[in-house]
Amino acid sequence: MKNLLGVLILSAFVMATGCSSNLVQESCFPTYLPNENAKAVGFYPGQEPEGFNGIKWETDVSALRGMKPHRKDPSYGGIDFYLKESDTFKLGSAKLRTIEYGFWRGRFYTGVVMAEGFANFNALKEGVFGKYGVGAKPFRNKDEFLWIGKDAVMALRYDEITKCGIFYVRSDSMLKKMENKIALNP
Repeated sequence: MKNLLGVLILSAFVMATGCSSNLVQESCFPTYLPNENAKAVGFYPGQEPEGFNGIKWETDVSALRGMKPHRKDPSYGGIDFYLKESDTFKLGSAKLRTIEYGFWRGRFYTGVVMAEGFANFNALKEGVFGKYGVGAKPFRNKDEFLWIGKDAVMALRYDEITKCGIFYVRSDSMLKKMENKIALNP
């Protein structure tokens, strides 16, 4: 179980930083102090996401209206991120900077929300905790929380360097497909 939690913490960190904006960061290495008491945490009963903001996992981007290309993450051969026209996402009282939708090979894989500043991060955190429960806190010295469900993996973290809160949810079954496809076609 500790190995599973370690792998999940590492993948959540990599995913969150891979899905963050392209802001230039200072060249320093943050120190992460592990929380030895952290345990894997799921969602409140019946609250595991089956998608994000009304879009179900693996939905084809061509079936959605108002999606505008935003950026491309090179992970797994390329994850295309889109913004949605007239988009709304409400979870708490946070003022959000962006709401992004990530598609791998045209299929919906992840949703990412960014909130500017610590006050907006805290407002977003209150909304997330209220809906999904309090996530696992893998690091004692960082505002980072993880949830692991049957298919959905979710993370919420605050980056002190960029002063940005990042909330994401992704499909674990899609991630497995991505990893298998990449392993077969390196």
